[in-house]
Amino acid sequence: MIVLLTGDDQHAIQEQINQYKAEIDAQWLTLCYHRFPADHLDRGISVARTRSLTGGKKLVIVENCHLKQWGDTELETLQQLVQVPEFTILVFVATTVDKRLKIYKHLVKYAKLFEFPLIPPWRTDLIEKAIATHAKKIKLVLSKGAVEYLAEAIGNDMTRAATELRKLYIYGNGRQLELAEVKELVPCQTQNSLQLASAIRQGESNQVLHLLDDLLSRSEPLMVIVATLLTQFRTWLWVKSAIVSGIKKDSELAQLCSISNPNRIYYLRQEVANTSINALAKAVTMVLDLEMSIKRGAESKDLLPIILSISRLFKLT
Repeated sequence: MIVLLTGDDQHAIQEQINQYKAEIDAQWLTLCYHRFPADHLDRGISVARTRSLTGGKKLVIVENCHLKQWGDTELETLQQLVQVPEFTILVFVATTVDKRLKIYKHLVKYAKLFEFPLIPPWRTDLIEKAIATHAKKIKLVLSKGAVEYLAEAIGNDMTRAATELRKLYIYGNGRQLELAEVKELVPCQTQNSLQLASAIRQGESNQVLHLLDDLLSRSEPLMVIVATLLTQFRTWLWVKSAIVSGIKKDSELAQLCSISNPNRIYYLRQEVANTSINALAKAVTMVLDLEMSIKRGAESKDLLPIILSISRLFKLT
């Protein structure tokens, strides 16, 4: 079996990998479980093609395969996919893939595609549902208010959600946990990332410094901060663009901008009313560049000057 797992929801992807891993006999895991980086594709394919020493299933994972880093040599290596035996589970993992690439089109001839996009942070209904589902799975009992708070406090970071819910399960010891208890145990961090986006949009450099320092002091993952900023600025840009183009009805704006709750448009209108569309477009580009830099290894010290540069775009408008 060959699969391609793509998307930003790293927790969901890891859960899928864990399901495949569970199919391997635990006593033979050392011999039958292999992980390779994308630049060692040839080794990964070679291991996937060989029979398991135990006679059972084998799991081979090739990580960080955004595919653009592969050329004709890798395309030739992928010709060997037809030789991967049925008892081997070969998994390619990618955050994003360009479906127009020749190498992608070849890969999906043999691999089944599974996509795991992050829940948009404004879809609190879906976030609440995901949290409630995971809580039920681990037999954690939460009040409705507690679930709603967790959706606000954690946002769409399902990796953190799994960690926090496990902590609450241990603390609750089988009893239902109420809102007040959950608030004491789980800090609201995503809200600060949204506050950071608002401070940047308003050009409030001092507030930007304070919020960013607070997030980094709590070891908030850089990718979580940047993902929140990117989603928020994209939404503002879409709404501003739609308004400038003459769209007036909230329902039409919501549909055009893929916003599930039309009531949110009222607040978004106010937020972008005095904001330059050019500044928003530049901000989205800069945040995208920042996201790529972090994926290439940029550190927290590299974050501040870029965030301040984005903030200055709005101070000038």
